[in-house]
Amino acid sequence: MKHLIACALMLTCSMATHGTNLYKVKKAVLEDKEMNLVDKMAHQVVSSGLNAGSGYGEVWIRDFNTFITTAMEVMPDEKIREALNLFFHFQGTDGNIVDGYIPITKADLNNVGGYKYRLSPSAPDYAAHKNTVETDQETSLVQAVCQYVVKSGNYAYLDSQVDGISVRRRVEMAMEYLMKDKYEPRYGLIIGATTADWGDVQPEHLWGVEIDENTHYAIDIYDNAMFVLAIESYLKHIAKDTEKAKWTQVSADLKKNVRSHLWDEKNKKFIPHLYLNGSPFSSKFNENQIYYHGGTAVAALAGLLSKEEVGEANSKMLENVKKAHAETIGLTMYPAYPAGAFKGVGMYPYGYQNGGDWTWFGARMIWALIQHGYIQEAYDELKPMLHRVIQNEGFNEWYTPAGEPKGSGTFRGEAGVLVTAIRMLKNWAVDYEKKSLEDVNGTTVLFTFGQSNSANHGRGTFQPKSKVLNYYKGIVCTAKDPLIGASGMGAGPWTRLGEKMNEQGMSKGVTVIPIGMGGATIANWSEGGIYHSMLVETVENVIQNGVHIDYILWHQGESDNIQGTSKEVYKKRFLEIREVFRSRNITAPIVVAQASYHPNTDLSKGGISEAVREAQKELAKEYDDIYAGPDTDRLNLAVHRADGIHFSTLGQDLHAEAWLKALKKIR
Repeated sequence: MKHLIACALMLTCSMATHGTNLYKVKKAVLEDKEMNLVDKMAHQVVSSGLNAGSGYGEVWIRDFNTFITTAMEVMPDEKIREALNLFFHFQGTDGNIVDGYIPITKADLNNVGGYKYRLSPSAPDYAAHKNTVETDQETSLVQAVCQYVVKSGNYAYLDSQVDGISVRRRVEMAMEYLMKDKYEPRYGLIIGATTADWGDVQPEHLWGVEIDENTHYAIDIYDNAMFVLAIESYLKHIAKDTEKAKWTQVSADLKKNVRSHLWDEKNKKFIPHLYLNGSPFSSKFNENQIYYHGGTAVAALAGLLSKEEVGEANSKMLENVKKAHAETIGLTMYPAYPAGAFKGVGMYPYGYQNGGDWTWFGARMIWALIQHGYIQEAYDELKPMLHRVIQNEGFNEWYTPAGEPKGSGTFRGEAGVLVTAIRMLKNWAVDYEKKSLEDVNGTTVLFTFGQSNSANHGRGTFQPKSKVLNYYKGIVCTAKDPLIGASGMGAGPWTRLGEKMNEQGMSKGVTVIPIGMGGATIANWSEGGIYHSMLVETVENVIQNGVHIDYILWHQGESDNIQGTSKEVYKKRFLEIREVFRSRNITAPIVVAQASYHPNTDLSKGGISEAVREAQKELAKEYDDIYAGPDTDRLNLAVHRADGIHFSTLGQDLHAEAWLKALKKIR
């Protein structure tokens, strides 16, 4: 199954281009149930704590930075501020920021060879430690503070004090530390130890998290891109006017120097490392063959790549995924460092940070794709990341190329980056070709549902030239096939009907609210059915937004023909559906089509169900608010049905014309 997911990803993405039909992407994103499920799951896992995950006792700043906005939606503001402030409580006098903190009762303060804990009189209940190999703690905290003040609007927090120093000043101190202690003037970039891309493990030791006399200092793209992101966020949200010129210049210099010293123009990639005192790897190993996915993603977010280069980077990542037989672009790098290159036992080829698949960074590349307008690609490449969360029923720290989950089983960093990717795509989809809710005013509103022939499963997609709108959960856009809200990616009759109503002077505009679902039975829509709650939610959403429904159009019966539903049962269930509207004071006429034809039933009887047809007829005869719609069972010739079931282009035209005649009679 997982291999098939990977293959599907490669096939889909290899065909994706920036000129793809973005309207269909909009529809897919807005209707995507996996995105909604993963978003819900992510909020649940983040609500249970701020530590990195089930395998960690600490709250790590590099992780917290990637799920702080999600945490703000499920946790009290005070708890978020307390978490940020604890990092400042342990801030060094030189401005450095610790990696993480843990309750002091859980810290092994006497562990020889382990973390060297830092204590603070102003936070006596906690102990902290700093991984000196990596250079992203300061930049992560700056970014996290900016995210907090933007989302909360609590800019006063910047002037609050932690142990006598304002948060604003402490943020400046963190960046100043990097310029004093981690800046290499020869190249105008910041340094750290040698690691695998964004990793925090150096190759010289089993433990590998502390700089010592064996460390090989290096400059890489990840640390510098993170610094650029931090500075840009600081300038936009925190910096006082007196500080802006200084840090604007620092950012500009970093960007220039990254391109000068780390960008390999010939190979269109960032070099892995620029070494200051030699490489720790064998001279026989060509390190520059490695393509760093994580650092490249962060560089794209930091504006260090052009739009064209982001597209090229994405193509290269997909190529690497295919070569590594991996699932997603979260693949840390390709190829991996050879066996033995790192002394850490977990750093074998395609394990942990040496080529493992991390959504934690793969999703950040999704962010970059969205920011640069590669929407189809972003959606296609996000999907396998969502699949495996659902498959594994949780958020895992990393995955093998084959998709085996590894590390923490409740990794909040993965949850956070996926929420951000989902929200970015959803926001794009809402805004793309967006109309105002006020545009619905004065239009004739059609509420349409049933099964596939009331949805988007036919041929002959159509886009009206007159004012026909599509309403979906309060979102309004110009209507075109396939309509948003109903299943299928083909065509239905409603866009054509709207155009015909406008042309005939029956309306000054039409709004369609389509929720038809392929294969649905009447039981699916009635009480207890799988679509009943969606029907109720849609109706209540319409009421909440002040939209007045003019006609309720029902086209369904084919599946009940196959099931052999009796007349009495069909009528009973339809009245349960009717009650959804009437109990909420929606008095619009309900128009019921004569629809039961299916070629997989008894063709000696014309492929129709007399029981279903009689039920539909009697409903219209027995209730003053129910009207007879078109008899689409008559459209049963091969020329009318593209596949014997769903309407062809001609069939759609005749289908819409029949609805027009039915509505004229009601008027």
